This record gives sequence, C-alpha cells and structure tokens, in this order.
Amino acid sequence: MSLERKSIHVKISPDMHKQLQIMAEFQNKPMAELAALFLEKMIIADFHEHRIAFNRMQKAGMSGNIRQ
Repeated sequence: MSLERKSIHVKISPDMHKQLQIMAEFQNKPMAELAALFLEKMIIADFHEHRIAFNRMQKAGMSGNIRQ
C-alpha cells in the first residue's frame, strides 16, 4: 500500500527539465516521481535547518513573535 500523496505543480527551466529527463531515463523512473523525490529531500533538509535556527533562537531567549 502506498502513502497518500498530494499533487503540486511547478515550472522549471528548460535546462533543469532536460537534466531531470536524462536522470529519470537513466534510473528508469517517471520524471514526476524523480522530481518528487528531489523536492522531498530538499524540504527535509531545509526544514531541519529551520528547526535548528528556531531552537537556537529559543535558547537565546528570542521568540518567533516579535511585537512592538
């Protein structure tokens, strides 16, 4: 059983499209599947960086809500 997935539509440059196409053909995977995998990896990495920054701000006594 596969996990439920949500659809997202993006536009990429022609150069990136061609590179993705080449990699997908090499790995014998559909382009959309490979693109989703790359996007998920980047989201995981960036979210981890955000979490670290948030924890450091909390330890420094700062909060995400700055009001005057």
